[in-house]
Amino acid sequence: MTEKIFVIPCNGLDKSQGVITREIALEMVSTKNNFELLCPVLFNENPKRYSNKLNSSEIIVIDGCSTRCATKLISNNELKITEKIVVSDEVKKREASIGKSLILNNEDLKLAKEIANEFLSDYQKKQFTPDEKEIKREFEKIDYYEFTRDKYHFNVPKEGYYFNENDCWVKPNGKKGLIGISDYLQNKSSDILFVDLPEVGQSFDQFDTIAEFESSKALLDLISPISGKVIVVNKELEDSPDLLNTDPYQHGWLVEIEFTDFEEDFELLMNSDEYFEFMKKKISEEY
Repeated sequence: MTEKIFVIPCNGLDKSQGVITREIALEMVSTKNNFELLCPVLFNENPKRYSNKLNSSEIIVIDGCSTRCATKLISNNELKITEKIVVSDEVKKREASIGKSLILNNEDLKLAKEIANEFLSDYQKKQFTPDEKEIKREFEKIDYYEFTRDKYHFNVPKEGYYFNENDCWVKPNGKKGLIGISDYLQNKSSDILFVDLPEVGQSFDQFDTIAEFESSKALLDLISPISGKVIVVNKELEDSPDLLNTDPYQHGWLVEIEFTDFEEDFELLMNSDEYFEFMKKKISEEY
């Protein structure tokens, strides 16, 4: 018997993006017999009713916008997301537009079908492509500059890392490198609860928002210190976003990127010595 795959759209049916998420979900379940629609409202009211089936099934979420309510609903119930679609990103990628009406016009319906069919095509290819084994990354011991203000303690690696003024770092290795946030930024953010990573293959310019993370205090952005294309994302953060707090310079990395023009971008970055002084000045002004 073929295992069920559950599709959960966002419940923002008071907005056109939300209506389109439902249309995409309906297109999927009508195309694939083993896809089953999961109502977000019913699930939110009684998650225990579905927990046994969902724990052993693949889950596809479809978010309408950057609020990502469907993603948060699944994550808050400690379930693992297999795949996700963000309609606002799909619209932007296609340089399309959607109306504000809650009644979808022919163009909106065509767009919903296109997104659904493209996703199903890519999804089917993955089923016949062996997954690459996750590379176990080895990290060397880091020597830190250290600074303490009141009860707060801050670290900056002494070498190998370069920073922008947005407290994000890149650790280059040839023509590619890891990207993450500084110890100062994770301290300022407090407990990090959720991370929204980009798709592999996406390209970004220097100072673009490359990922988002939500803490107990605010929704924050990872501002890319470098331009390039995402080649790997740290999927461990999906289940353990707290790694950004506990180990921001190593196991808490967010993405690996292939550089577009490191030499040019490098001119706008700070080395460890410069960033350490920059960070101390900000801390002294804030605390």
